[in-house]
Amino acid sequence: MDQQVGLRTQSLNFERVVQSEEGVEAYWVPVNYKPSPGEPATLKLLPGSLRDSIRGVREIRKGLSDLQTWDAALWATWAAKSVIDLVDKSPAYLVMDMTPSQMLQMGEHYGYTKSRAQFLGGVKRRQTAALYSKARHFFPWNDWVAKSLVEDYSISPDRITAISPGVSTSLYVPCQEAKADDGVVRLLFVGGDFARKGGDLLLRWTRETSVKTPWELHIVTRDNVPATDRVIVHHNLGNNSAELIRLYQRSDIFVLPTLADCYSLVGLEAMSTGLPVVLSNLGGIPEIVNEGETGYLVPPGNYEAFADRVNALIQDPDLRVCLGKNGREKVIQHHDTAVNVRRILRAMTSTLSGVRA
Repeated sequence: MDQQVGLRTQSLNFERVVQSEEGVEAYWVPVNYKPSPGEPATLKLLPGSLRDSIRGVREIRKGLSDLQTWDAALWATWAAKSVIDLVDKSPAYLVMDMTPSQMLQMGEHYGYTKSRAQFLGGVKRRQTAALYSKARHFFPWNDWVAKSLVEDYSISPDRITAISPGVSTSLYVPCQEAKADDGVVRLLFVGGDFARKGGDLLLRWTRETSVKTPWELHIVTRDNVPATDRVIVHHNLGNNSAELIRLYQRSDIFVLPTLADCYSLVGLEAMSTGLPVVLSNLGGIPEIVNEGETGYLVPPGNYEAFADRVNALIQDPDLRVCLGKNGREKVIQHHDTAVNVRRILRAMTSTLSGVRA
């Protein structure tokens, strides 16, 4: 399982559920794409994307080297396409947050330039085609990805089950006692890549908003962001950590005016904690938010629409409570990791044949 940012959350959630599941003996291989001790100096001379791919392949091969056989494999890593021989050893199931064609559409915001896309592009397309032909079943995060699998890769719909990786609704719970009774409305932004997640637009709002209600913005990111009296920046908060969960519980509104995203696990975390959300209308995010019922969707990069929604929520506490309650209920019904991971396990089992119960 890939371990970058939101994918790290997915990995932790899957492990928490599967380890308590009777009849499943799970072996986990984390894929970090990090340098290993004794890495050849020649590797450092390669382009970054190729270097990372080689590192991921080495991590997978090393991680699986102690296993002789396995009944089935759940692949949640982009590096799977580069280890087809291992994918072919047993029934393979793919979990995916986007397809390569969708990555191309958003590429510039991910640093995926046209020249990078062209580099070994033919090889990557052939690897992806081989991987998809080997997969027994696909578990895309949402219908947006499922549609791409059908339209861009001609995958039969009966090989696809769209299932949200969800969040742990038992971890991310509302806590009224955590909120300060001081009249200040607290906004929360969680995004490692500050620029891609719309951080500049958010900072513009802090400079230009004329809303009279006292507010405070908390930013969780890995990037360097200037702090002010009303902008508090948090670094090194781990996925699913108690500190991060407490920050959600202390907040009143969740904002993420992202410019490029496939989905929003942090949006689901906020909704599970009872917060109304203001998210960008792109990728699979519209499948998370019921407009005007659990939060608001705004066009990516549209400052006026974003500011209007945020200002309205700051000034209307009853609206915040109503949307937050609805959001929590939606997550429980459709995006609970404990339910959805077990759905994946059942789907895997139902398509296996000749495997011990």
